[in-house]
Amino acid sequence: MKKHLSQWVILLLALAAIAGVYFYVTNAIDAQKNRVQKPRPVPPEQAVSLSIVPVTSGRYAATVTASGLVSPRYAVTMTSQVSGEIVRLSEQFEVGQVVKKGQVLAQLQNSELSSAVANAKHTVATAELALKEEIRQGEQAKAEWAAAGFSGEPDSDLVLRAPQLAAAKTAVDAAKATLANAQTKLQYSTLIAPFDALVVERHVSPGAYLNNGNEVATLYSTDRADITVDLSQSDWSKLPDTDTLLQNNWPVRIASIDTNDQWPGKVLRINQHIDATTRMRSLIISLEKPLEQTPALVPGAFVTVSIQGKPLDHLWRLPNTALSQKSEIWYVDDNSRLAAFEVTPHFVDAQHIYIQVPDAMRNKTYQVLVQPYSSYIKGTLVNPITIADVNKVTTP
Repeated sequence: MKKHLSQWVILLLALAAIAGVYFYVTNAIDAQKNRVQKPRPVPPEQAVSLSIVPVTSGRYAATVTASGLVSPRYAVTMTSQVSGEIVRLSEQFEVGQVVKKGQVLAQLQNSELSSAVANAKHTVATAELALKEEIRQGEQAKAEWAAAGFSGEPDSDLVLRAPQLAAAKTAVDAAKATLANAQTKLQYSTLIAPFDALVVERHVSPGAYLNNGNEVATLYSTDRADITVDLSQSDWSKLPDTDTLLQNNWPVRIASIDTNDQWPGKVLRINQHIDATTRMRSLIISLEKPLEQTPALVPGAFVTVSIQGKPLDHLWRLPNTALSQKSEIWYVDDNSRLAAFEVTPHFVDAQHIYIQVPDAMRNKTYQVLVQPYSSYIKGTLVNPITIADVNKVTTP
């Protein structure tokens, strides 16, 4: 009997232990569920430190740059107008030397030309003598007609020698024309510089015999250098109108390709047509007395020409890096958060881009990101760091 009772006691104790374990596990699971379902506190938003540059809309002008070749105002190949032997050359008539307008470069000798002048002078003298005699005879004929008591005019003008007088005058004119022609040919035997010029080539030497049409020298004028540059329609849109370019001494800078030398130029002419092949229009820049500049601007030099464009209002000048790969400008809005807008730059230079400011943003200073990345998200909280402190911050 006692043995049977002890078995029941053990069974009851085991059931009690199982019930205790069940309630403990159930309570532990409920407590765990309550801990999981309880929301965690939201951590405070962290601002991203980004480099910015403060910018305000302003008035800026583009600089149109193009390349061109320096050429003289006039380039001429002198040729001999008459035949003859070269008996004298000027000491200045050397390659690389500058000669003045009217300076004698060379002298030809041709006895036939001198003889032709002498003969023409004799012919003129003879014709003038014949004219004087004809004038005297005409006056005598008129006197005789009057002394004879005839009234009116004679039946023929030969009586008063009018045709003979006209023929004598014509003979004088013809003789003078022949003399002028002979003298001109004789003058051609003296080779004279047609303008202030640089001697680029000389093809003759003393003792050489020239025929009519032989080349003597190549001369470049020194009064002005011209530079023709071709500009695209986009370049022309940045420049002021034609009248402004031509009349207001519009700023132009000429610079050497090979050195740091620069010269002030001016707009000389504007071509009023577009080249059918290049689809570009030409602008001609000039520089007065190029060889007298310091340093000299010599013909044949390859240069760049920089022309200031027309001023434009409401532009931002930003670092080149401020334009993202998606052609966007990123900035910090009034809530210190990232914002962006798409833009096409009006023009650029070596370090900056110039963009049109949206109408709503013209009269305020904005903080623009120096170097935006494609990973940036609009609305991100920003701790702006001015560009002066950019070296102290690592941009993410």
